[in-house]
Amino acid sequence: MMNLVVAVNGQVYAKESGSLLLKVGNFVIRILCDNQSVEKCSVGDEIELHTHLEFNQNEIVLYGFLSKEKLHVFEKILKVSKIGPKTALKILGIVEPEELVHLIVNANVEKLSHIQGIGKKTAERLIAELKDEHFELESTYSSELFDAVEALVALGFSRSESLESARSVYKNKMSTEQIVKEALKKLSKRV
Repeated sequence: MMNLVVAVNGQVYAKESGSLLLKVGNFVIRILCDNQSVEKCSVGDEIELHTHLEFNQNEIVLYGFLSKEKLHVFEKILKVSKIGPKTALKILGIVEPEELVHLIVNANVEKLSHIQGIGKKTAERLIAELKDEHFELESTYSSELFDAVEALVALGFSRSESLESARSVYKNKMSTEQIVKEALKKLSKRV
């Protein structure tokens, strides 16, 4: 089925848990968003959300993302049996698209099942049903980078700041320990 509403441009009217209210012309539209998209926006910001319109028996829901990549991966996850849009949104609120695709393509059930909201059966289903999909993402992701992000999260940093700092210091062939050490230096300068 073709998506009817591909993107929405407007001003952030309000932020709520898990959604943004966007003022578009004379309308205020509720768009369910991943955590990072909600966190990055402030009331009054002019933004563009890449969207997916979902119809079911009880409601019509618009899901939105600041990046096309997240929308693309979200729509791929929706193809997986027994995973609905709210679960897909929750997954992408925790893990970045590159990270998720890396784990799926490399069939890493163990690390995928450690992500909050994804158990072993869901991880196996994601891999079985999506491993042959073409994700159209350029991934520089590695297992070392994934482990470094997990270590930083375990130290109490948020997933988004852990990922951002680990990515910013990551160079090819770095060990997990090197990435964590360099990322901690960067994070300690913020405090």
